[in-house]
Amino acid sequence: MHGKSIVVRGIKTVPKRLVHKTVTARQQQTGSKASDSAVDSADNAGQKEAGRLLDTDRQPFPRLPITNTGVTQLLPRTQVLKKVFLSSNYSITQSQLMELAVQFTKINSSSASVAEPMEEWRQRVLNMFDGHLRDITRVAGVLVKLSENKALAFAMYKVAGEEGYENALHYYAMMLGTQSASQKNGRIQSHGIIRRLAEAGHGPSQMVLADVLLAKNDAGLAQKAIGLLEKAAAAGLPAAVYRLGDVYRKGQGALASNPERALYWYAKAADMGVGQAHFAIGNMYSQGQGTLDGQPDFTLALRCFEKAALLDIKEAQYNVGLYYLEGRGVQKNANLAVEYWLMAAANRFPVAALNLGKLFAEGKEVDKNYRRARDMLAIAIECSDPQKIIERSARDVLQKMEMEQEAKKGWCTIM
Repeated sequence: MHGKSIVVRGIKTVPKRLVHKTVTARQQQTGSKASDSAVDSADNAGQKEAGRLLDTDRQPFPRLPITNTGVTQLLPRTQVLKKVFLSSNYSITQSQLMELAVQFTKINSSSASVAEPMEEWRQRVLNMFDGHLRDITRVAGVLVKLSENKALAFAMYKVAGEEGYENALHYYAMMLGTQSASQKNGRIQSHGIIRRLAEAGHGPSQMVLADVLLAKNDAGLAQKAIGLLEKAAAAGLPAAVYRLGDVYRKGQGALASNPERALYWYAKAADMGVGQAHFAIGNMYSQGQGTLDGQPDFTLALRCFEKAALLDIKEAQYNVGLYYLEGRGVQKNANLAVEYWLMAAANRFPVAALNLGKLFAEGKEVDKNYRRARDMLAIAIECSDPQKIIERSARDVLQKMEMEQEAKKGWCTIM
């Protein structure tokens, strides 16, 4: 390798050559992200209409923030929303959702009290959805992901949650604790709801509460967090099983690192189809954790990365490509390296796209192909890191290609 190495998010890049370090740290799903994933998996798996309903009371609606643009920020663009409704089976139409959004905007933009009109709006939501609480929650989830203003989503979570639907109540509580809801004492209310849901056995809420306890960095509280995660894992929540592997591997919450326990939980998560678990096990083997002699076992690591790659984990796809390019734990095969890096680039992983651009531009390991090099470098630039290090490296390669092509144009043929 040549040139000075630069570290970006734990990934080492080499400006003058290829990236020659495996990805060993994937952004972990903790706190709200992990719990959101857990709730999504429950709903997408076709959980029964209301699941287990929690006994809860309706609370008055506060005034929710509406900007001057009104409905346009509460809902995704019409064509985007149309695609969502065409691809999913909801108990409400797109026009009915628009109707609810217009009424919601009118109520919260008025100077009059919102309490009574919003209670009428609540009942209208329940009637339009024919009482399907899961559908209300799913539509609210779409609005959270695609809308600029989350107020309508927040209100819909509140409607379904206060009817006792635990998943909706969980999301409502998570939004209460953020600035997007802008509610007075929101964090306190959020914690109370999450704790109540956790005590009722709601796995995603148990995960959130566990992360709160782990953040205290107290051994006693860490054991309580482990207990909560184990309850969620025993209920069959893959995200909780994976999270236990993380806790033991990293030694979080004042707990000592325990690679053996980490591998145990990661293996259980892998058996449940969690791609990140295969990736995590591969990382451990590549660093000599859990191997018989305590030395890195790249062959075992590669097998795990390949399994994760097939489950669309882009970091694993990158690592497999690098292993084949370098012959790490396997016979060198540049063509297979390109195949895996193409998978990672298709998943918008910038380092893979950058490396492919360099491979095609240099024409050493694979045939030189400037067109493919430009395509890959364009992806690298588009998906670059915040510091633009990958972008600058990609532009350097493009500039070098242009100089080489200009030099060729200047050649003369002697007759």
